[in-house]
Amino acid sequence: MRTTAPRYIDASDEAMERLAKSHHCTEKFIYLALTYRSNTEKARKIRYEAIKDYKATPMAHYPECETLHDMTEGGRQIMRQVFNNGATLRVDKRTGEIWITNRRGKTVVHKQCISFPQLSEFQVIAENM
Repeated sequence: MRTTAPRYIDASDEAMERLAKSHHCTEKFIYLALTYRSNTEKARKIRYEAIKDYKATPMAHYPECETLHDMTEGGRQIMRQVFNNGATLRVDKRTGEIWITNRRGKTVVHKQCISFPQLSEFQVIAENM
């Protein structure tokens, strides 16, 4: 499935046809449900069924960047991501501390980050600076 949605469920054309028939709707509605553009109860059921019964795969688009894993002299493990706009995101792997610097090297964000969903939010912030 081709889409520009930030997250979607990748299902085969055959699965989309079967889902449309079983739920008495159009393939366009199936597309809207699988790309999370529709969030009705019917759309949620379609997404669940697509993954469970048709082996569809949940997908997500993330910003493209260079990722480096460094060890500092003090023994800290740092993941560093450099984005096309010059922004840099650094994460201390042990503490979860996060820093975002702009292209001039000025720290714009410094926070404690403890989960992957939060990390992806900070990646989007860095990419859009």
